[in-house]
Amino acid sequence: MREEIVVNGIVLYATLVGEYDKRLVILTKERGKITVFANGARRPNSTLRAASQSFVMGKFTVIPGREAYNLTRVEVDEYFSDIAYDMEKMCYASYFTEFMSYYTREGDNCLNNLNLLYFTLKALLEDELPNSLIRSIYEIKLMDIEGQAIHSYSCIKCGEKENLTHFDAASGGLLCGGCGIRHKITKKVSNTLVYTLQYILSTPLNRLYKFNLSPENEEELAWVSNRFRCQYVDKDFKSLEILSTLA
Repeated sequence: MREEIVVNGIVLYATLVGEYDKRLVILTKERGKITVFANGARRPNSTLRAASQSFVMGKFTVIPGREAYNLTRVEVDEYFSDIAYDMEKMCYASYFTEFMSYYTREGDNCLNNLNLLYFTLKALLEDELPNSLIRSIYEIKLMDIEGQAIHSYSCIKCGEKENLTHFDAASGGLLCGGCGIRHKITKKVSNTLVYTLQYILSTPLNRLYKFNLSPENEEELAWVSNRFRCQYVDKDFKSLEILSTLA
């Protein structure tokens, strides 16, 4: 019999299996994204019942199997249960986990991914920033962690560090005024957008959600993030479709 191991993580998804069981997809620090079966978790007296939910964060004791893991116990650190009482927050949180699942695999080093998801769910519950702004920040930072950062500190064409006035998703980021005109880039951006991108890319994860923007600047950031994601992420997310119906 294989020995138990303890992994630290957050439940990305929880789905029903059979009459009493659940299938969990957990993002872990130690083993990346893993599939875990919680046998009997839906029984009223199960010790796994409360912990076998989406967004639960904690220490999961599991037994490795051939294609998945079996859950034996959980020490919960955060339930994030209040998310379930707000439909909009629930949709955003579902998108955050779906987007994270797109990028992660078993065996990956997911420490930064796990911390990003944790601080994002915390920000969602704190109500200090608009949910739409949290989404833009999250998208930009996750793509950065995965090696697909928006080029924001210099012109992607000539390397000029000043006068960054244009954005082109296909090119990978910002361009100076001269290159923007030369390459016929029509999307001009504000200085605030440039500084905001640089802040998101450079700041530690625990400080990521410590700023706010005017509605106009937030809309500009959302446009840039959305265009960049559509350019480099080849997947349609069901949770985004649901979010669009709430707008």
